[in-house]
Amino acid sequence: MSYDLPEFDKLREMAQRDPEALERLRVELCDRVIQEAPEKYRRKLRGLQFRVDMERRRAKSPMAACIAISGMMHDSFDRLRQTLNEAAGNATPGYLNTPSREVEEGKVLPFRRA
Repeated sequence: MSYDLPEFDKLREMAQRDPEALERLRVELCDRVIQEAPEKYRRKLRGLQFRVDMERRRAKSPMAACIAISGMMHDSFDRLRQTLNEAAGNATPGYLNTPSREVEEGKVLPFRRA
């Protein structure tokens, strides 16, 4: 899998001068990654890409989109963490498995979405 991604300066220039071309490149590369994935994963990847695209459309700014998509990623990692803990027999009741649980090093504050 080799992708011909332009250098950073070229991407920055595209963002400033021709954002439509940059968007076409993004869509093309995402589609290529999905198409080159094993067939059994393609439907799930298309669904995930759809969710990412919808978050981008709903967002009021690029930064809001970035934060929303980052939140999706963190939620997914948290579900993976919980699943792995349960599989290892280290699970605690759901309400104690939240990021706000106190740990030995200090209190972890939950991230709240706007």
